Amino acid sequence: APAREPAAAQPQAPGGAPADAISIARFVEHYVEIRQRSRNDQRPLESLGWSPAARPPDDRHLGFLPDALIPVELAPPWAPYPLEVGARETRAVWVDLHVPEGAAPGLHEGKVVVRSASHGELASLDLRLDVAPATLPYGPVDFIAFYEIDRVAERIGDGPAVEQQLWQLLHEHHVDGFASVRSPAEVERLRPAIDGSLYTKERGYRGPGQGVPPAAVALGAYGGFGDPKEETLRRVEAVTDSLPPAVDDVMLYAIDEQCESPRGPGWRRLVRGSRLSSRILVGHSCGEVHPLQQDVDLVLTPANRFDSAWARAAREAGKRLWVYNGALPRTGTFMIDAPLTGLMADGWIAATHEVGRWFLWETAFWHDGNRGGKGPVDPFTVAENFHNRDGDACLGDGMLLYPGTQRGRFAARSVGFAGVLPSMRLKSLRRGIQDAGYIALARSASPGAADAIVKGVIPAALDETLDVSPTAWSSEGAAFFEGRAALRALIPAGASLDAAGVRRALSEAAAARRAL
Repeated sequence: APAREPAAAQPQAPGGAPADAISIARFVEHYVEIRQRSRNDQRPLESLGWSPAARPPDDRHLGFLPDALIPVELAPPWAPYPLEVGARETRAVWVDLHVPEGAAPGLHEGKVVVRSASHGELASLDLRLDVAPATLPYGPVDFIAFYEIDRVAERIGDGPAVEQQLWQLLHEHHVDGFASVRSPAEVERLRPAIDGSLYTKERGYRGPGQGVPPAAVALGAYGGFGDPKEETLRRVEAVTDSLPPAVDDVMLYAIDEQCESPRGPGWRRLVRGSRLSSRILVGHSCGEVHPLQQDVDLVLTPANRFDSAWARAAREAGKRLWVYNGALPRTGTFMIDAPLTGLMADGWIAATHEVGRWFLWETAFWHDGNRGGKGPVDPFTVAENFHNRDGDACLGDGMLLYPGTQRGRFAARSVGFAGVLPSMRLKSLRRGIQDAGYIALARSASPGAADAIVKGVIPAALDETLDVSPTAWSSEGAAFFEGRAALRALIPAGASLDAAGVRRALSEAAAARRAL
């Protein structure tokens, strides 16, 4: 019979008074059918998300899998709420609890009730939330996520409002939007997002990281400024002058995945003569060449090609190194047809390895616009959203967000919300990033014990393992839950860390990991 919503009573603070500061958000988990896995046409057991040895098994990742999360208040007829559950079918509701810094420590109690339209109450579950007397740091590790506003607006419409909601949603999940700006006008359009004012109650934001600005901005992502020229440098300087001073890293993104290109070195030579040379980092993506042999300030390397010795050498030479994307068994993968624990693992990996910032190449890749791509998809019905000329096909790559409105030929699958919706994968990445905060707090109190817990959950990652090995961490969430609980037990009452304290704690964690 159709089931009504699991009604979650508002948690009660110690003493029985309502804890109004704790908010509850509920989402319908929307399922999409998986008939074929992420793959390469010539090497079907391999994909951009994993090596053959680390390929997640078919019996867990074929059939109907949930990923898109639709707020229950917006649930459309094709993903209804109250839920409609047929015989021998499964439906699920994802529940988020937001506990702000001002929430009272102690035990908060509530109840989850499941009712049926035809049979009344079917089940209930006592809900107990134990709020620790410590403060979890916001964004303890740096994940930055790109999006293409023209493509988002093309699908959803209402560009400026949608863009601001996208930034707020990412920020809520401890992920920075990665702005690509090519003019002072674009900086002005994005100023609230870049200076942090978009993440305040005055702008309707109620999540974590109040007022915290993003860490980095791209000048012309993926080579948007073209070849280095004096007249173009004047434009670059004008954009840089207009950026808020709170932005730590201003990256001129010279070119993408073309190690042999002269564009990066050419831009670096040109920028060296600029009055803003100390403000602009010239970077490109390249994983095949040692960073010391790349004449740029910042190298983005695929996370699954990260080499700790190369990274240390780059830092010692004054270069910056970030990672991007990733693949099993060295990191988690962003594919839908893989365990969610891989995205949790990425937070733990970023906390205990010196990867710099972790760049996510896209978040709203609904258009399959690569060379070799097959054109736009409805992500609520088609998981296979990525193709290229090399024969790669991927499910969910570059797609951590879903369109709240779909116009044109996909309008029948529109939720009717002028914004973007989260995925279970984005939620899992947030869980891993938050766990990095647990690691920082626990290690500040008990370094050896915290290191042992992390090693138990993530036995090997990045260049600690080989592509011919299976993934070292568990595909089940229980291992991460237990590790998180063990870390929490190490955190003393009243513990908190500012951004510098978090960086120091995690830098020491990475050094200790190397020494093991």
